[in-house]
Amino acid sequence: MILIDGIKKDCSSFLKIIDYFWGGFSGFAVVFLILAIWQVGSEFSSPLLLPPPKDVFLKACEIIKDYKNSEINITLCRSLIGVCSATFFGIFLGLIAGSFKSFAAFLKPVITLLLSMPPIIWIVLAIFWFGFGNFSTVFTIFITVLPLTFASSAVAMSSVDEELKEMFDAYNLGILKKIRHLYIPHLTSYIISSISVAVAMGVKIVIMAELLGANNGMGAKIANARAMLETTEVMAYVLLSITLIMLFEYLIIEPLKIALMPWRR
Repeated sequence: MILIDGIKKDCSSFLKIIDYFWGGFSGFAVVFLILAIWQVGSEFSSPLLLPPPKDVFLKACEIIKDYKNSEINITLCRSLIGVCSATFFGIFLGLIAGSFKSFAAFLKPVITLLLSMPPIIWIVLAIFWFGFGNFSTVFTIFITVLPLTFASSAVAMSSVDEELKEMFDAYNLGILKKIRHLYIPHLTSYIISSISVAVAMGVKIVIMAELLGANNGMGAKIANARAMLETTEVMAYVLLSITLIMLFEYLIIEPLKIALMPWRR
């Protein structure tokens, strides 16, 4: 959708595809700039401190080829469970809190407490409460991501224009039309942004939790490589985690923004 003389016009599918690929050029430019700085830095330092990008990429390819022994699937499974459950409950409770001020006032101290707690504290507490393993890791993701999605959803629901709601009620348009034409367009941008933040935070938290509180997963592999001073392997796992987040952002979030929020392009 574009503006012509102040009037919204629908874009063709071809223009949406062009818009999608054009939006990735700036991202690739930044990636290449970082790679160039990385390469220069590796030439002036020891491989133990900063291995060259080529070695890290080759090591990352080896890890992907042997993904079962690299335990990438374990980390992805934990991330999926933790992020999906936290996003669902966070959005659900946030929409309720945005609709009912009394419920929002009741939950506000709890959410403020959860937002103020550093993730490392939750990891330590989860180890004490649940021991090492899957449950402590998923719990850490859940308790860290949930307040983020809750806050975004609550703000989105509470910021719906009251005059528009009164207009829908005045014309007796019904709840279904109100949801379709008022709530969904308004909430879409908030929900998509909260999902993007939830996934990025969830991947970072799961690796941190595995590094400190699990015996398997990518985080545990990073801990083992750190103990053996395998800087290249550590950097390879870091590169893979960043790649996962970027792929999700570019392959899922960006198409959703183009399809569901054309007015923001």
